[in-house]
Amino acid sequence: MKTLRGLVAIAALVACLIVLSGLAFAQTPRGITPEDYFSFEFISDPQISPDGKLVAYVVTKVDRAQNRRNAALWMAATDGSRAPWQFTTAPQSSTSPRWSPDGKSLAFLSSRPESSPAPAPATGTTPAATAEPQRAQVYLLSMNGGEAKRLTNLKNGVSVFRWSPDGTRLVVVSRTGPSDSRPDNKDRSDVRYYKNSSYKFNDTGWFDDRRTHLWTIDAKSGEVKQITDGNDWNDSDPQWSPDGMRLAFVSNRTGKEYEENRNTDVWVISASGGKLTRISDHDEADCRRCD
Repeated sequence: MKTLRGLVAIAALVACLIVLSGLAFAQTPRGITPEDYFSFEFISDPQISPDGKLVAYVVTKVDRAQNRRNAALWMAATDGSRAPWQFTTAPQSSTSPRWSPDGKSLAFLSSRPESSPAPAPATGTTPAATAEPQRAQVYLLSMNGGEAKRLTNLKNGVSVFRWSPDGTRLVVVSRTGPSDSRPDNKDRSDVRYYKNSSYKFNDTGWFDDRRTHLWTIDAKSGEVKQITDGNDWNDSDPQWSPDGMRLAFVSNRTGKEYEENRNTDVWVISASGGKLTRISDHDEADCRRCD
């Protein structure tokens, strides 16, 4: 009898050890696998509303089925009074949220197709209904609700934009060049002609004849005006003056940017276009002051 009781006790002890060891194993964290990457969510570009009550930001996820990343705009209350919520739901990515100075609307970049007619195209633009792929354009979304309104219709899309201090205009950076005037699918060739030593950039591909320049956009009408040009340099990083009358930007206007010359300078131009004024004179790269 004592032997039987002893066996029962031993069996109970073994069962207890098995259960405990199973729990310990279950609590041991596993290593990260390549497949875990598909579950990652990346948060970036937070922008606080002018009244300080909301933060707009970008959440990027991996769409495994489509084999691409997708970005959407989210909102969060700065006082934590409610859970964060998704602000854009289009299948196409939405990025670069920027509040209007009065906080009544949010502008952002997206390559989504437009549901309503776009502003009439101007120089360097093309109608929305073309065979070319959709480019990122500036969209405007009212904080009172409704559908996003496309504000720009530039042929090569928009890479950067900034509101004017009074909220009536935006300055945008886009690309343009001689090939934009060629009719689509006409005289296209896989032959490339280069006159500079820098003809290819590894993570971008072949350089083309397009350069980045500045446009101003009326926030209500969508009227667009190109204010810088040139086929031998890029203009970038536009910043409004506090009174909204001028724009400063960075450019290497030596004409040797693609020959390893890095002499960028800060230039100033009227917001309506016109004469340029160079306000830096160093031999190497200059950039705007950020403070």
